[in-house]
Amino acid sequence: MNLRDDPAMDAECLAICEALNTIPGITTTSSCCGHGMDPFKIWFVAERLEDLPAALYYFDRCHSGRVGWSVEATTDCGMSSVTFVAVGPVGEQAYQDAEAIAGKIRAFVNGLVTSG
Repeated sequence: MNLRDDPAMDAECLAICEALNTIPGITTTSSCCGHGMDPFKIWFVAERLEDLPAALYYFDRCHSGRVGWSVEATTDCGMSSVTFVAVGPVGEQAYQDAEAIAGKIRAFVNGLVTSG
């Protein structure tokens, strides 16, 4: 399903989810903008550990210029495969950050396509 067709997709998450999904081996699984009350979160999986650097790079403030973002590795009570969650701030700042980070990811991926 196209993310834009998903009625459960928070509009504030759309750009960053689409950008992450363009990174080879990375697939977003769910998201929540936090609705001004909770942190912004994007869950994703990686096919291989080698796929992670491109996904993690722009959540680091020295590469994105955005503070308050981190990526955590998680599993569930059944020890399922590892899932990653990018966690951002609460509210409007997170929405602006997510757009900026998405732009940096898109520029990186476009550079891979044009130089590769």
